[in-house]
Amino acid sequence: MSSRFLKDTPSISSLTIGQLEVSIVKEARNLGVAMDNHMTLTTHVKNVCRSACHAIHKIGLIRKYIDRSTAERLVHAFVTSRLDANNSLLYGLPATALAKLQRVQNCAIRLVTCAKKDCNITSLRRELHWLPIKDRIVFKLLLLTYKSLHGMAPSYISDIIKVHVPQRTLRSNSKLLLNMPPSREASTAYYGERTFSVAGPTLWNKLPARIQKAGSLTIFKRLLKTYLFDNPL
Repeated sequence: MSSRFLKDTPSISSLTIGQLEVSIVKEARNLGVAMDNHMTLTTHVKNVCRSACHAIHKIGLIRKYIDRSTAERLVHAFVTSRLDANNSLLYGLPATALAKLQRVQNCAIRLVTCAKKDCNITSLRRELHWLPIKDRIVFKLLLLTYKSLHGMAPSYISDIIKVHVPQRTLRSNSKLLLNMPPSREASTAYYGERTFSVAGPTLWNKLPARIQKAGSLTIFKRLLKTYLFDNPL
C-alpha cells in the first residue's frame, strides 16, 4: 500500500444521507469479499488462505487413498476455486500479499504431486499446467476484457472498455488496441492503477494481435494461458 495514499486519505467518522446518519466502518463484506476502507484486502486474503489451507488439510488426510487425477480434481474443487474467486480484485496488490496466496497454491501442488518441500515448485506447476497466482489474476482480467469486447459481459462492464480508433495509419493498427482512461484517473494514487478501466486496457494492449483477435472464447483462453506461461504481464 502506498504510504502517501494512506496519508492523503481523509478521516471520516460518519455520512449523512438525507436525515439518516450512517456510521463509517473499517471493513464490510460485499459478495463474499471482506473489503477494508483502504482496499488492502488484507482480511480477504487471510480468509482465502485459511479456508484453502483447511481444504488442503482435509484432502491430505485421504491423499494416500486416491490417485493423482482424483487429488487434482479435489484440489480444483476446494482449493483453486477459492484462490480464483473474485481474484480480479487482487490486481495491483503488493507482492507480500500475493505471496501468501502463492504459498497456498504451492502447498496444493505438493499435495497433488506428493512432492517434498525442497522440490522445484516451478517445474511442478508447469507440469500441472497451472499458472501462478499473479498470472491467474491477469488471466481473469484479460478474460473479462475479451468478454466485454464480444458482448459476453454485463453492460456496466462492457461500457468501460472502448476500442481505440487511430486517426492515421500506423504499424500498430494491426492490433486491437483499447483506449486508456484520462491520465488523472489512471494516475490516482494506488486505486487508479487497480481499476478495471485502467488495468483491463493496460494488460490487453500488451497482448500479441493473434491473441487479441482469437475467434472464440475457448481459443482465446488457450492462447492466453500458453502465452502467460512464458510472458508474464
